[in-house]
Amino acid sequence: MHVYPSELVALISERWGPPPEEEGETAIGVLPGKGALEHLISTCYQVSMMREEDRSVTLRIILAPPSVFPPDQGPPKGFLRLLFDTPRPFNEYELRRLSPAVDFERSLIAIEPHPERGFQIWGVVNSGIRWLQQERGGNKKTNRLPAAFVVHVTGPGMLTICRGLSIVVNLSGGRLLESAANAFHSNWMNRLFAPGRQAAIDQHELFRASVLYPVARIEEEFIENLQFQLLKRVLSVTRMNRHGGTFIIFPSVDPPELATDNPPILLKYRFQKDEAVQRQQQLLVRTIRLATTALGDINNPDRVVSWRDYVNLRHESAVYDLEEGLYEQAQFVASLASVDGAVVTTSRGPLGFGGMIVGSLNKLTEVAIASDAEGKMVSLTKIEGYGSRHRSAYHLCNALHDALAIVVSQDGNVQLAKWRNGIVTCWDLTSQMFIAET
Repeated sequence: MHVYPSELVALISERWGPPPEEEGETAIGVLPGKGALEHLISTCYQVSMMREEDRSVTLRIILAPPSVFPPDQGPPKGFLRLLFDTPRPFNEYELRRLSPAVDFERSLIAIEPHPERGFQIWGVVNSGIRWLQQERGGNKKTNRLPAAFVVHVTGPGMLTICRGLSIVVNLSGGRLLESAANAFHSNWMNRLFAPGRQAAIDQHELFRASVLYPVARIEEEFIENLQFQLLKRVLSVTRMNRHGGTFIIFPSVDPPELATDNPPILLKYRFQKDEAVQRQQQLLVRTIRLATTALGDINNPDRVVSWRDYVNLRHESAVYDLEEGLYEQAQFVASLASVDGAVVTTSRGPLGFGGMIVGSLNKLTEVAIASDAEGKMVSLTKIEGYGSRHRSAYHLCNALHDALAIVVSQDGNVQLAKWRNGIVTCWDLTSQMFIAET
């Protein structure tokens, strides 16, 4: 079912919530009237369908007065706001012309209402790219946007409405994508990789017992965040490469399904099993040891280190080295997807690439598209409308129930597939689903 601006306005108003009471009607984050809001969204939708010098128009818009942004600040810890000497009209043609100069990742077009002229573009706000850490991974402190009305225009018919960085509504091709359908936040995925996290915790406890200096304990959530950060970076780099790719992830270190005489995946380029293949695991272990050693306390030997504790270790130069190492690992794994075929990986790192998924698709005719994280609310769809890359991933998940498949399309769309509740279930993910207040 397609959603139109009037319907979207009603949904936004329902989900928005009240403004801060202490600031009254002038508070940042107060929604404009129904007609004005519908005009704002309709304009953004129209510009999303345009092209500028043969490129899709992408941009971010924030509804906030200049006074919100002090004139003496700027990235990476603040926002640099630049005022036009004369406000510009807010319409799709002006937005299209501005878009090449206002990089989606680094800046926003700033607007405010005028009592007679409607919305006006008063200038631009340079935010820097730290806000993208929620999508792409990273541990630097984010300069948070005020809780204002923000629109991300990311492609034809693709709008994300936010309150600051918090997603309110996600529209893709005129259809709603609920952030609640983010499978990475599901209980089933948490359970799928729980044995690997427990193994890391057990290994860390052995390390703590083997040294004479104080080393803190580690939260399981810390390890989960660390793994998720790496995966987000791999998917982000693959999306930016605009080639697309398929990633097959096994929760076990040595998948027995790949050791048979007739494996369901034929790896053209298989890596030898030596220490180099475990580089990813080594980086994770080193990060855990760095955080727990730096925060170890002889007076509190059972202190437990959280992800937030690690983020606050920005002053440690070793943190930057590990961050760079993890980023390079993500770049490397993502580059493997540029070769035709699937990248096959485990929690320890890639096993190989150029994987061809073999077998017949005749037994699989439809998959379930999930509208919630757990895959309980689904709608069935025929697979004949999908490309060969997607259909191959569905077939593999139908054959190997432990395998997790992630398909990145050339247009940047991401879909996750997994056998759930007796059927191959798929989750459509947008990059904006990874962006949220943390």
